[in-house]
Amino acid sequence: MAVACVSIATLTSCHGVSPNAGEEAVLIYQPILPFSTEGVDMEPVKTGLTWCVFSTDAVIYKIIPEKHQVDMDDLVTDNNTPVDIHSVIITQIIPGKSPILHSNYGSAWFETNLYNFYCNRVRDYVSQHTFFDLMSNRAILNEIDTKLLKEMQDFVAELSKDKEFPVMIKQVTIGKAIPNKEQLDEMNNTARQIQAKETEARRAEAQEAREIAEVKKARADRAYIKELGISVDQYIALRQWDVIEKKQGANIDVLVGDRTTSMWNIRR
Repeated sequence: MAVACVSIATLTSCHGVSPNAGEEAVLIYQPILPFSTEGVDMEPVKTGLTWCVFSTDAVIYKIIPEKHQVDMDDLVTDNNTPVDIHSVIITQIIPGKSPILHSNYGSAWFETNLYNFYCNRVRDYVSQHTFFDLMSNRAILNEIDTKLLKEMQDFVAELSKDKEFPVMIKQVTIGKAIPNKEQLDEMNNTARQIQAKETEARRAEAQEAREIAEVKKARADRAYIKELGISVDQYIALRQWDVIEKKQGANIDVLVGDRTTSMWNIRR
Protein backbone atom coordinates (compact mmCIF):
# COMPACT_ATOMS: atom_id res chain seq x y z
CA MET A 1 0.00 0.00 0.00
CA ALA A 2 2.81 2.39 0.91
CA VAL A 3 4.59 1.62 -2.36
CA ALA A 4 1.40 2.30 -4.32
CA CYS A 5 0.95 5.66 -2.56
CA VAL A 6 4.54 6.68 -3.35
CA SER A 7 4.05 5.68 -7.00
CA ILE A 8 0.84 7.70 -7.26
CA ALA A 9 2.47 10.75 -5.66
CA THR A 10 5.42 10.48 -8.00
CA LEU A 11 3.23 10.21 -11.08
CA THR A 12 1.07 13.13 -10.06
CA SER A 13 3.97 15.50 -9.21
CA CYS A 14 3.96 18.42 -11.64
CA HIS A 15 6.06 21.42 -12.60
CA GLY A 16 5.18 24.50 -14.61
CA VAL A 17 6.63 25.57 -17.95
CA SER A 18 6.20 29.26 -18.70
CA PRO A 19 8.05 30.71 -21.71
CA ASN A 20 8.31 34.48 -21.99
CA ALA A 21 7.21 36.62 -24.90
CA GLY A 22 9.33 35.81 -27.94
CA GLU A 23 10.01 32.29 -26.70
CA GLU A 24 8.68 28.78 -27.19
CA ALA A 25 9.14 25.76 -24.96
CA VAL A 26 9.72 22.31 -26.37
CA LEU A 27 8.51 19.48 -24.14
CA ILE A 28 10.52 16.24 -24.04
CA TYR A 29 8.73 13.29 -22.52
CA GLN A 30 10.79 10.81 -20.55
CA PRO A 31 9.06 7.39 -20.12
CA ILE A 32 8.88 6.00 -16.63
CA LEU A 33 6.29 3.28 -17.31
CA PRO A 34 5.94 0.88 -20.23
CA PHE A 35 2.88 2.70 -21.54
CA SER A 36 4.39 6.24 -21.21
CA THR A 37 4.84 8.46 -24.24
CA GLU A 38 8.42 9.07 -25.28
CA GLY A 39 10.01 11.79 -27.38
CA VAL A 40 9.42 15.41 -28.36
CA ASP A 41 6.00 17.02 -28.27
CA MET A 42 5.66 18.56 -31.72
CA GLU A 43 3.32 21.25 -30.41
CA PRO A 44 5.41 24.00 -28.77
CA VAL A 45 4.37 25.70 -25.56
CA LYS A 46 3.91 29.38 -26.24
CA THR A 47 3.48 32.31 -23.86
CA GLY A 48 1.65 31.24 -20.73
CA LEU A 49 1.87 28.54 -18.09
CA THR A 50 1.68 24.82 -18.84
CA TRP A 51 1.85 22.11 -16.19
CA CYS A 52 3.88 18.98 -16.86
CA VAL A 53 4.55 15.80 -14.97
CA PHE A 54 7.90 15.60 -13.20
CA SER A 55 9.46 13.36 -15.89
CA THR A 56 8.86 15.88 -18.69
CA ASP A 57 11.77 18.17 -19.55
CA ALA A 58 11.38 21.51 -21.25
CA VAL A 59 13.82 23.42 -23.46
CA ILE A 60 13.24 27.11 -24.10
CA TYR A 61 13.93 28.51 -27.58
CA LYS A 62 13.91 32.15 -28.67
CA ILE A 63 11.80 32.70 -31.76
CA ILE A 64 12.83 36.31 -32.22
CA PRO A 65 16.02 37.27 -34.10
CA GLU A 66 19.04 36.15 -32.09
CA LYS A 67 22.56 37.54 -32.37
CA HIS A 68 25.54 35.18 -32.36
CA GLN A 69 28.92 36.84 -31.91
CA VAL A 70 31.76 34.97 -33.56
CA ASP A 71 35.32 36.15 -32.89
CA MET A 72 38.24 34.62 -34.78
CA ASP A 73 41.89 35.26 -34.05
CA ASP A 74 44.99 35.12 -36.24
CA LEU A 75 43.27 34.73 -39.59
CA VAL A 76 45.76 35.20 -42.43
CA THR A 77 45.09 37.84 -45.08
CA ASP A 78 46.10 37.88 -48.74
CA ASN A 79 49.43 39.53 -47.83
CA ASN A 80 50.10 37.04 -44.99
CA THR A 81 49.19 39.43 -42.18
CA PRO A 82 47.55 37.77 -39.15
CA VAL A 83 44.41 39.62 -38.05
CA ASP A 84 41.56 39.21 -35.59
CA ILE A 85 37.99 39.37 -36.90
CA HIS A 86 34.85 40.16 -34.94
CA SER A 87 31.61 39.17 -36.67
CA VAL A 88 27.92 38.79 -35.98
CA ILE A 89 25.39 36.43 -37.52
CA ILE A 90 21.70 36.93 -36.77
CA THR A 91 19.36 33.94 -36.95
CA GLN A 92 15.70 33.36 -36.22
CA ILE A 93 13.89 30.11 -35.52
CA ILE A 94 10.67 29.92 -37.52
CA PRO A 95 7.83 30.39 -34.98
CA GLY A 96 5.98 27.18 -34.21
CA LYS A 97 8.83 25.00 -35.47
CA SER A 98 11.09 24.87 -32.45
CA PRO A 99 10.07 21.22 -31.77
CA ILE A 100 11.20 20.28 -35.31
CA LEU A 101 14.53 22.02 -34.79
CA HIS A 102 15.04 20.30 -31.45
CA SER A 103 14.05 16.89 -32.78
CA ASN A 104 16.29 17.13 -35.86
CA TYR A 105 19.32 19.06 -34.58
CA GLY A 106 19.13 19.43 -30.79
CA SER A 107 19.44 22.49 -28.58
CA ALA A 108 23.04 23.18 -29.71
CA TRP A 109 21.92 23.53 -33.33
CA PHE A 110 24.04 26.63 -34.05
CA GLU A 111 27.30 25.36 -32.57
CA THR A 112 26.89 21.88 -34.05
CA ASN A 113 25.68 22.70 -37.54
CA LEU A 114 26.40 26.32 -38.49
CA TYR A 115 29.45 27.50 -36.54
CA ASN A 116 32.19 25.56 -38.32
CA PHE A 117 30.82 26.22 -41.79
CA TYR A 118 30.49 29.92 -41.01
CA CYS A 119 34.04 30.20 -39.62
CA ASN A 120 35.49 28.40 -42.64
CA ARG A 121 33.77 30.78 -45.04
CA VAL A 122 34.95 33.84 -43.11
CA ARG A 123 38.49 32.45 -43.11
CA ASP A 124 38.34 31.93 -46.88
CA TYR A 125 37.14 35.47 -47.55
CA VAL A 126 39.76 37.02 -45.27
CA SER A 127 42.49 35.14 -47.15
CA GLN A 128 41.34 36.77 -50.42
CA HIS A 129 41.89 40.38 -49.31
CA THR A 130 44.71 42.52 -47.97
CA PHE A 131 44.91 43.64 -44.39
CA PHE A 132 44.37 47.30 -45.29
CA ASP A 133 41.22 46.51 -47.30
CA LEU A 134 39.82 44.46 -44.42
CA MET A 135 40.71 47.21 -41.97
CA SER A 136 39.42 50.28 -43.83
CA ASN A 137 37.57 49.40 -47.04
CA ARG A 138 33.90 49.28 -46.08
CA ALA A 139 32.89 48.36 -49.65
CA ILE A 140 34.96 45.16 -49.43
CA LEU A 141 33.46 44.30 -46.04
CA ASN A 142 29.92 44.93 -47.33
CA GLU A 143 30.62 42.63 -50.29
CA ILE A 144 31.79 39.89 -47.93
CA ASP A 145 28.66 40.39 -45.78
CA THR A 146 26.41 39.95 -48.81
CA LYS A 147 28.19 36.83 -50.05
CA LEU A 148 28.30 35.25 -46.60
CA LEU A 149 24.61 35.86 -46.03
CA LYS A 150 23.74 34.13 -49.30
CA GLU A 151 26.07 31.20 -48.57
CA MET A 152 24.65 30.68 -45.08
CA GLN A 153 21.09 30.75 -46.41
CA ASP A 154 22.02 28.24 -49.11
CA PHE A 155 23.71 26.04 -46.51
CA VAL A 156 20.56 25.99 -44.35
CA ALA A 157 18.51 25.08 -47.41
CA GLU A 158 20.94 22.24 -48.14
CA LEU A 159 20.63 20.93 -44.57
CA SER A 160 16.87 20.99 -44.88
CA LYS A 161 16.99 18.63 -47.85
CA ASP A 162 18.01 15.90 -45.42
CA LYS A 163 16.17 17.03 -42.28
CA GLU A 164 14.22 20.24 -41.96
CA PHE A 165 16.29 23.03 -40.45
CA PRO A 166 13.66 25.64 -39.55
CA VAL A 167 16.02 28.60 -39.09
CA MET A 168 16.24 31.82 -41.08
CA ILE A 169 19.60 33.56 -41.56
CA LYS A 170 18.67 37.22 -41.23
CA GLN A 171 21.99 39.08 -41.36
CA VAL A 172 25.75 38.68 -41.39
CA THR A 173 28.14 41.47 -40.44
CA ILE A 174 31.92 41.30 -40.58
CA GLY A 175 33.71 43.89 -38.49
CA LYS A 176 36.92 45.64 -39.51
CA ALA A 177 40.07 43.57 -39.21
CA ILE A 178 42.10 44.21 -36.08
CA PRO A 179 45.84 43.51 -36.07
CA ASN A 180 46.97 41.08 -33.41
CA LYS A 181 49.34 42.29 -30.69
CA GLU A 182 52.56 41.55 -32.58
CA GLN A 183 51.24 43.23 -35.73
CA LEU A 184 49.93 46.20 -33.75
CA ASP A 185 53.31 46.67 -32.06
CA GLU A 186 55.01 46.60 -35.46
CA MET A 187 52.54 49.13 -36.89
CA ASN A 188 53.05 51.45 -33.91
CA ASN A 189 56.83 51.16 -34.31
CA THR A 190 56.55 51.99 -38.01
CA ALA A 191 54.28 54.94 -37.24
CA ARG A 192 56.81 56.27 -34.71
CA GLN A 193 59.61 55.99 -37.27
CA ILE A 194 57.55 57.82 -39.89
CA GLN A 195 56.65 60.52 -37.39
CA ALA A 196 60.30 60.93 -36.39
CA LYS A 197 61.32 61.32 -40.05
CA GLU A 198 58.59 63.88 -40.65
CA THR A 199 59.58 65.82 -37.52
CA GLU A 200 63.23 65.82 -38.62
CA ALA A 201 62.21 66.97 -42.10
CA ARG A 202 60.15 69.85 -40.66
CA ARG A 203 63.07 70.81 -38.41
CA ALA A 204 65.46 70.82 -41.39
CA GLU A 205 63.02 72.95 -43.38
CA ALA A 206 62.77 75.42 -40.52
CA GLN A 207 66.54 75.63 -40.21
CA GLU A 208 66.92 76.13 -43.95
CA ALA A 209 64.29 78.88 -43.91
CA ARG A 210 66.04 80.58 -40.99
CA GLU A 211 69.36 80.37 -42.80
CA ILE A 212 67.87 81.94 -45.93
CA ALA A 213 66.31 84.70 -43.83
CA GLU A 214 69.63 85.43 -42.11
CA VAL A 215 71.44 85.61 -45.47
CA LYS A 216 68.85 88.03 -46.82
CA LYS A 217 69.09 90.13 -43.66
CA ALA A 218 72.90 90.24 -43.94
CA ARG A 219 72.62 91.36 -47.56
CA ALA A 220 70.15 94.05 -46.56
CA ASP A 221 72.51 95.28 -43.82
CA ARG A 222 75.41 95.49 -46.25
CA ALA A 223 73.27 97.41 -48.72
CA TYR A 224 72.21 99.81 -45.94
CA ILE A 225 75.84 100.42 -44.89
CA LYS A 226 76.84 101.05 -48.48
CA GLU A 227 73.94 103.41 -49.09
CA LEU A 228 74.74 105.55 -46.00
CA GLY A 229 78.47 105.39 -46.59
CA ILE A 230 79.22 104.43 -43.00
CA SER A 231 81.49 101.89 -41.40
CA VAL A 232 80.41 98.61 -39.85
CA ASP A 233 81.14 99.98 -36.36
CA GLN A 234 78.99 103.04 -37.05
CA TYR A 235 76.19 100.79 -38.30
CA ILE A 236 76.37 98.71 -35.12
CA ALA A 237 76.19 101.91 -33.03
CA LEU A 238 73.02 102.89 -34.90
CA ARG A 239 71.46 99.49 -34.47
CA GLN A 240 71.86 99.59 -30.69
CA TRP A 241 69.15 102.22 -30.58
CA ASP A 242 66.79 99.80 -32.35
CA VAL A 243 67.49 97.31 -29.59
CA ILE A 244 66.76 99.90 -26.90
CA GLU A 245 63.58 101.04 -28.62
CA LYS A 246 62.13 97.51 -28.66
CA LYS A 247 62.64 96.85 -24.94
CA GLN A 248 59.49 97.16 -22.87
CA GLY A 249 59.75 98.12 -19.19
CA ALA A 250 63.52 97.95 -19.38
CA ASN A 251 66.11 99.77 -17.29
CA ILE A 252 69.14 99.87 -19.58
CA ASP A 253 72.55 101.41 -19.02
CA VAL A 254 74.07 102.44 -22.36
CA LEU A 255 77.69 103.49 -22.91
CA VAL A 256 78.06 105.30 -26.23
CA GLY A 257 81.44 105.99 -27.73
CA ASP A 258 84.69 105.43 -25.85
CA ARG A 259 85.14 105.19 -22.11
CA THR A 260 85.46 109.00 -21.70
CA THR A 261 81.78 109.41 -22.64
CA SER A 262 79.23 109.51 -19.82
CA MET A 263 76.92 106.52 -19.33
CA TRP A 264 73.24 107.16 -19.98
CA ASN A 265 70.47 105.50 -17.97
CA ILE A 266 67.35 104.98 -20.07
CA ARG A 267 64.09 103.94 -18.41
CA ARG A 268 61.02 102.75 -20.32
